Amino acid sequence: MGSRGQIKNKTKFNFEGDKIYAFKPQPHRFLCFFYTGKKIILTNAFHKKTDKLPKNEKDRALKIKDDYETRINRGNYYE
Repeated sequence: MGSRGQIKNKTKFNFEGDKIYAFKPQPHRFLCFFYTGKKIILTNAFHKKTDKLPKNEKDRALKIKDDYETRINRGNYYE
């Protein structure tokens, strides 16, 4: 994906809703989102225990995404 800009394996990189995606190398799961400038921002990672994405992990990813975008927009990313 990094060299071609396309998702080739949909089983390893899945849309989870709310602009959050999951990269799934077994047995881990990494949550991320796309940002302007062709950036992929990783938010959090966890050990996969079930087939379904835990709500608290997605909520955590959304909180981190909002925090990142707020700091970028204010111009104080590094505090």
